[in-house]
Amino acid sequence: MTRIKTILLLAVTSIFIITSCASNKEPEPQELEGSVKTEVLEHKGTALGINELPVWVDTYVSTGISGLEKLSDYQGSYCFVGEEIGTNLDAVQTWASTFDVSREIAATVSSRVDSLFTGASSGSPDGDYGTYFENIVKASANATYSGARKINDWWILIRRYDPDSRKKHTDEYRVFVLYTIEKETLDQQVLNMIDAIAAETEGTSDAQKTAINNVKKIMESEGF
Repeated sequence: MTRIKTILLLAVTSIFIITSCASNKEPEPQELEGSVKTEVLEHKGTALGINELPVWVDTYVSTGISGLEKLSDYQGSYCFVGEEIGTNLDAVQTWASTFDVSREIAATVSSRVDSLFTGASSGSPDGDYGTYFENIVKASANATYSGARKINDWWILIRRYDPDSRKKHTDEYRVFVLYTIEKETLDQQVLNMIDAIAAETEGTSDAQKTAINNVKKIMESEGF
């Protein structure tokens, strides 16, 4: 009836307890202080008799995007997850149904492009790539990317409580929306953008062009 699994959440060891029945009278919420534990009271599949959280939700909560992209179902894809927290189920479900993944994709791509160029630089990114570095990071943040596919969404009702006094608790709904893009598809879009910004950026030295081309080679062989 109850599955207990310890995970790391917000730098505190928390416990997710999937419970199939919660008919007892609930204590009134009280203010939380110090370390807390967490249990799942209900989730999207509870009404259907599904006790287990989907693997992708469990993995994302435990290990984030990096862990999610290592799952066999998503190898060869980039994953993007939108997340919202609220006290009203209808509100978080409405948010999930209207979630615009394009912003999440652009923010993630921009961050990864920044890391890619910074990691490949021998000194400061501005020195190695000149004004191109700033231009490519900005362009990647403002671009629209195609190929995103919605995989699933899932909500969970979580109770955070004081382990010494369960009367001290707060309840909140969390909803997750998962999208993927095939790596080959997104990589090509980023490579095309790298070339386009290089053509538009003036005053790039030969050494800087070489550094940019080296990043392209890394991108072509490893992705970003």
